[in-house]
Amino acid sequence: MTTLKSTLCVPSKPLPRRTLLRGLGGVALALPFLEAMQPRAAHAAEGTPKRFVVFFSANGTIKDQWQPSGTETDFQLSPILSPLAAHQQDLLIMRGLNNEASYIYEPNAHDASMATLLTASRLVVGPSGTGRAGHVLDGTSAGPSIDQEIARVIGGATKLPSLELGVQSTTTILEPMVVRMCYRGTQGNAKSVPPEDDPKKVFNRLFMDSGASAAELEALKSQRKSVLDAVLRDFQRLEAKVGAADRQKLDRHATTVRELELSLEKLGGGAGDCAVPTAPEVNLNPVDCTQDGRPAKCAGDFLALGKAQMDLLTVALACDATRVVTLQWSTAESTVFHKSLQAKGEHHLMSHDARGNRENLIAINTWYAQRFDYLLSALKTQTDGEGSLLDSSVVLWVNELSDGDTHNRRDLGWIIAGKGNGAIRTGRSVQYRDTTTNQLFASLMTMFGAPTEGFGDSRFKGTLSGLG
Repeated sequence: MTTLKSTLCVPSKPLPRRTLLRGLGGVALALPFLEAMQPRAAHAAEGTPKRFVVFFSANGTIKDQWQPSGTETDFQLSPILSPLAAHQQDLLIMRGLNNEASYIYEPNAHDASMATLLTASRLVVGPSGTGRAGHVLDGTSAGPSIDQEIARVIGGATKLPSLELGVQSTTTILEPMVVRMCYRGTQGNAKSVPPEDDPKKVFNRLFMDSGASAAELEALKSQRKSVLDAVLRDFQRLEAKVGAADRQKLDRHATTVRELELSLEKLGGGAGDCAVPTAPEVNLNPVDCTQDGRPAKCAGDFLALGKAQMDLLTVALACDATRVVTLQWSTAESTVFHKSLQAKGEHHLMSHDARGNRENLIAINTWYAQRFDYLLSALKTQTDGEGSLLDSSVVLWVNELSDGDTHNRRDLGWIIAGKGNGAIRTGRSVQYRDTTTNQLFASLMTMFGAPTEGFGDSRFKGTLSGLG
């Protein structure tokens, strides 16, 4: 990592892409990609880097209200997907994908679907075996997940190889397999990578140098100081020396960082009188709730926490702090009670009776489409090379089930948003047949620079044609 010194001037050679502005107490601020970080000729040769994002929601959907109508290129969005109308030309809607690896071994369908969701490798049961409803007590997946394999290929260029975010994904009484979708390691020896549910910890990981002590960070907070205050001198010096386009980007970055800080100060309650009245009034402290019909503890405001995580996801990519991010809303077997939608009960329990809870489930899935719209809109506002962050990204919206009531993992409906720098041909709705998620992941690996003829379990080989 590079520290900018007081002698900083317009560089005769490019600034390193992982340049940090460092202040007192070990506080450091990551920067967005600037023109000054790479000569135009070299930038043109390298091209804008691709990003990979996974967006997860649970418990299947209502198919006849999810799948579009019309032809591949002339299609109409369904009621559930209608919030994505502004992004229709940025979407590749994929119907008919099969997670065949989830059927190799399934003591519990939710465990099997989540262990295989991004790995396309079979569920492995640990030494403790199974418990309630066949749930695995200490298992894993037989192989790594697609996000971690892409990070293995492209993650060395950034501060963080990958970033795993959660929204009430770990505050659960449910068995462990349903909270895990990311796995790192080799085939036959993969270990789970847990998501981080606390946006404040995510913020510190992105913008605070590990050399800062807890006392020093608390001192900044008590003085109502920002990360920007700590690095202000170097920030102003850099801003005065770069070109107009870079100055505008630095100003936008500073505004984003400060707005995130102010909103995150309210998360967890203890920040006092925040200067921004519209900051979300949410609390990370546990509160009484029910999960799967049983007394439990929940944490925070689901919507506000999710928004904070999506804002952090966007700025992490804009800063080039990482190029691989996963966002896990709740868990497989999600027990969220969507009271704002006047839902009759928990998402998971309602999904077991899709016919009786049809309108509630349509509303919940539409709500997740609205969240996906928010993320895509945020990525569109960030410039990246000649386009936007969405243009350079592959954003994959996944669900571990196609039907919640039957626990079906075939005929999945997944969506890719973003063009991956032209690698994805969007504005299409495609019906696949006899196609596995293994094939999709193998094609994504090839797209991100690691050509392969298979991914995950070796029984399901091949790649997916027609992405580009």
